[in-house]
Amino acid sequence: MITRVICVILLSFVSNGEPQYGIGSTDGVINLDQRMNASTLREALSDMDDIRGFEDAPVDHLWDSISFDLPIPNQRRLLCAGLNYHKKYPLGGEIKLPKQPVYFNKPPGSLVPHNAALLRPVASVQLDYEVELAVVIGRSGRHISEARALEYVAGYTVLNDGSVRDWQRHGVAAGKNFFRSGSCGPWIVTGEAIPDPSKLSLMTRVNGEERQNAKVSEMIFSVPELIAYMSRIMPLEPGDIIATGSPEGTGGSMEPQVWLSDGDAVEFEITDLGILSNTVEDEII
Repeated sequence: MITRVICVILLSFVSNGEPQYGIGSTDGVINLDQRMNASTLREALSDMDDIRGFEDAPVDHLWDSISFDLPIPNQRRLLCAGLNYHKKYPLGGEIKLPKQPVYFNKPPGSLVPHNAALLRPVASVQLDYEVELAVVIGRSGRHISEARALEYVAGYTVLNDGSVRDWQRHGVAAGKNFFRSGSCGPWIVTGEAIPDPSKLSLMTRVNGEERQNAKVSEMIFSVPELIAYMSRIMPLEPGDIIATGSPEGTGGSMEPQVWLSDGDAVEFEITDLGILSNTVEDEII
């Protein structure tokens, strides 16, 4: 699953029915919740020096013996930047450059982990995908400057900001927060491996067909700008996640529009971070 260890790869997972967290390596997973005083990865992020001290510990779990959890399963805050790439959809026509980030939240329950199924809701057939770079905060901060913003990053992961497009017309919160409509994972790649996130590329494939392909450098507001902006609104804390927006190429931007359907296999990939894989299932009530 991982060809070589170039940094610390952190993940939350389930083994024998128990939620745990650890370090990913070539051979498997090093269990950290048995070695650290923190009960969750979110709590452990403030002790990155301690985490790195266990990189050479023996593997406790083989990859095929675990199932993935969300990288931060006890999500405290997921802060999202909308309309952060130059694109025509979903507003129609080329959007005007926003003067500041378009900010909204996603609540717990709206995301599933790597290898889990996205739910196409009973209420709509217009379930869409949006690949995004997600920034995981590792240090508490308030009024963070853009120049120092990356110092507050624990790492990066892949996020799918699943959107139910007809309900999005009701309001951003309605369309963006359907139960199990998005996903995140499979792990967090720590910041030292990604000194410049603007050099990353992101893409989406549906049933093997490439749909989205763009560079993070195409964002309207950069990662440091987003961190600085969010920190002016509220103090950022370890485990907070900032989703940075999605480029053109969603199903709603296609002619004719193509929505996710029951049985679809979707891959969300960001260079140097890995592939977040999900299937789609119709919600049954």
